[in-house]
Amino acid sequence: MAQFGHSVAYTVFLSPKVGFKVVDLACFVFLGYVCSFSGLFKLVLSTLLTTDISFLSFSNLDPLTETYGIPFYLQYLAHWPEYFIVAEAPGGELMGYIMGKAEGSVAREEWHGHVTALSVAPEFRRLGLAAKLMELLEEISERKGGFFVDLFVRVSNQVAVNMYKQLGYSVYRTVIEYYSASNGEPDEDAYDMRKALSRDTEKKSIIPLPHPVRPEDIE
Repeated sequence: MAQFGHSVAYTVFLSPKVGFKVVDLACFVFLGYVCSFSGLFKLVLSTLLTTDISFLSFSNLDPLTETYGIPFYLQYLAHWPEYFIVAEAPGGELMGYIMGKAEGSVAREEWHGHVTALSVAPEFRRLGLAAKLMELLEEISERKGGFFVDLFVRVSNQVAVNMYKQLGYSVYRTVIEYYSASNGEPDEDAYDMRKALSRDTEKKSIIPLPHPVRPEDIE
């Protein structure tokens, strides 16, 4: 364990493959959360610096991942630090990341975890990294008492749609023209995909809507 001012970095060495950072704005580190990876990964819980955020913003790992400005990342880091997980190689290269949030109403049984962005660099695919990042976010949502986890994906991104289906997600509804296009192209529809968590014992949260909705209809 190494101490750096008010932040602490923990490292658990399992193999020289992958490191994970889980971050917290209070000191840019989230403590007390250690995972095991059946000998395939190196796990690192350490600081996420503003330079890391800048790298996320200006170096999209996947062209299908939405591009956000630094203030957007900082907002997520401030409000939902436990949902911001970065995977890095031993040399510090960014391999992938996931960011999300908790939202919704408990009274209406709509409290849930939301995946805002998931991205893995092409050279680090086929390692199960995306599945592991999703698993970590789902575990966090379980601990927060969520009824489900949801995400939005372009209807044209069949690779991602199929991956999410393999991870247990299903299409809950279609959102018309959710993604704004550029260069004169038409806006693109999105699938709102969901996976029920253990709190939703009857799986009510994933019963598909029979009709599409528009972005303004989403709470």
